Amino acid sequence: MALRPDAHLPRIRLRFTALYATTLLVVLLSAATALRFALRATLEREFSESVAASAGFVQQFFRTEIHELRTIEGTIVHVTEELVFEDRAIRVRRPDGSMVGDSAKLARRAQDLPVGPVRVMRVPLDPPLAPGYYVEVRASLSNMLALQQQVDRWFLIGIPFLVLCAAGAGWWLTGRTLRPVGAMADAAARIAPASGIRLPVDDPRDEIGRLGLRFNALLDRLDGALSQQREFLADAAHELRTPIARMRARVELAMLGVSVQGPDGADVTGEVARGDVLIALDGELRAVSHQVDELLQLARADAMGDEAPVLRRLFLDDLVADELPRWRPQAVKLGLSLDFVVLEETPVLGDPVLLSRLVGVLVDNALRYGHEGGDVRLSVRPDNGVARFEVEDNGIGIPASDRARIFDRFYRGEDARHKRADGSGLGLAIAMWIVRRHGGRIDVAEGTAGGSVFVVRLPLAQG
Repeated sequence: MALRPDAHLPRIRLRFTALYATTLLVVLLSAATALRFALRATLEREFSESVAASAGFVQQFFRTEIHELRTIEGTIVHVTEELVFEDRAIRVRRPDGSMVGDSAKLARRAQDLPVGPVRVMRVPLDPPLAPGYYVEVRASLSNMLALQQQVDRWFLIGIPFLVLCAAGAGWWLTGRTLRPVGAMADAAARIAPASGIRLPVDDPRDEIGRLGLRFNALLDRLDGALSQQREFLADAAHELRTPIARMRARVELAMLGVSVQGPDGADVTGEVARGDVLIALDGELRAVSHQVDELLQLARADAMGDEAPVLRRLFLDDLVADELPRWRPQAVKLGLSLDFVVLEETPVLGDPVLLSRLVGVLVDNALRYGHEGGDVRLSVRPDNGVARFEVEDNGIGIPASDRARIFDRFYRGEDARHKRADGSGLGLAIAMWIVRRHGGRIDVAEGTAGGSVFVVRLPLAQG
């Protein structure tokens, strides 16, 4: 049987309620035990003080009456007959332990003793006036024990009642607290990619509300990532479909033996045609390989996300100087001049592989869209606490309306598409990712010679 999304909530509710009730029970039992011991000690102290006061009263009465009656035992008999205490009996004993007074009266007085446990206290009657005689107070413990038992009954009835009331209140309060969680669980069960469904948030200021807000923000990021991935795949498929279709068409024509147009405009067939096809296929494959390499680089960038890069201290001027010879043959082929304007010592913390890729992207971009006979100028220098790397060309330039989008994936301006149809629109997106990964920024502006200038700013390495 399938469980409802919130089937676990009653179990959580029960655990919270049980924990709350158990904690309260332990606290109440501890408090009751401490109170019981404190009450018992107080009653014991007051009982002992009361018994001592009764004996003291007998002593005082004896001292007063002996001056009139003159005899010790006559005074004792008079005192014991006159004094009557509730829940206790007074005896006066001779030095040999026998009781003073009429035995019949003593027997009758013995019947007045309360039933139950008693406590006996013996104190000297009055050593100067009645040496050896002592007062024996036999006091009943029944009232004290009855009061303790009554307090115990209150605890036995009151503590379970309070715990039950607290458990009921805890059950209600826990259910009210977990109600938003149940609503979130129901909403989460209905969430699908790009559905737009979000978790309901009752109070964004409490812990559950903040959790809901964070989860909704995560869903927004995931939807954005999924949307970006779908666009990326669609654009990648579109960009790869065109060169693949051209290659298939050329191969099919070559297999059918259809004549193709040669460089001089004449139709050619046979080995010459197949050679032209192979040359064209090689060019297409190089372009596709370049696109696949860029796609893989962007896929790795997406996989890394916000993962902190591993950077080491290096000199950006040395890295750019080492990269430049790789691009000079292409510059010569295109009839362009490629050289430095400024090259100063510029330490940075960076990934040499990624920074080499950045230099390659910007230099290749400048060479692709530069005018024949023009210059591509590079400069590397510290500037106001940052490392500044510039690549300037005298090419077709970038209209101001396109500058905000040229770092988007697969975006190519109209002038760029007319100038070079073989571009993928991924190079500058890769450059942007590399710069951001190094904590820098990249901007584009109009160059002094009418082309474009790309300016990269990276944090300078300290020390």
